[in-house]
Amino acid sequence: MQAVAIASCVLIAFGNVVVVTGDWAFDDMHAYLGAAERLLSGDPLYISGVATSQLYLYAPWFSAAWIPATGLPIAVVEVTWFSVLAIAFGAALWPYLRSVAGICLALLLGALLYRTLGWGNVQPVVVAALVWSLPTRSGPWVLGVIGSLKPLTLVAVGAYLWRREWRSAAIAVGIAGILWAPALLFDLSSYPAPRSLNLYDASLLLAAVPLLSPPSGTSRRRQTAAAG
Repeated sequence: MQAVAIASCVLIAFGNVVVVTGDWAFDDMHAYLGAAERLLSGDPLYISGVATSQLYLYAPWFSAAWIPATGLPIAVVEVTWFSVLAIAFGAALWPYLRSVAGICLALLLGALLYRTLGWGNVQPVVVAALVWSLPTRSGPWVLGVIGSLKPLTLVAVGAYLWRREWRSAAIAVGIAGILWAPALLFDLSSYPAPRSLNLYDASLLLAAVPLLSPPSGTSRRRQTAAAG
């Protein structure tokens, strides 16, 4: 049964990879570059009425981070960004390659994550950051930064609230709020309408398993407190 399950996941993942590789486009990366260029020229950062792949939906700091790339040859930017996304893609899946269930999960959700890599979307970086940080004490801080890129990830704050980790929840929400605050300095009248959820958002579920584990050292502290 395990072999059948893995084979089925391999077929689904392979089909997705073939489709993506046959229609490779870095549209989202060009949207990030376009936002950086608008920031430099003083044009509105947030615009609507363009193709979805050209929309910039993130906090202003991310567009500022792309400003150095605007002066580089586009081929260099594409190769560099692809390398970053490819490394993040592998890092996001690596912790799941230790069991049959984990491999199946990596194949299914990894295929969706691979699709976002083909767009040049920041999603692989987002997922990798969450997978590796959420089980650690840095989790709330990283979640706050990620929330300024993908607000949907802030639903993870619910796990902190459920565990009554009020400080962690406050840090995550606070960091996201601080990073989004500069958006108020821009004209938001043309801010693109948030897109609806799609299948590829499911790749964020790779971060759900580590989120369910208490941060490193939490269990030990609780045991020590109970013994005292």
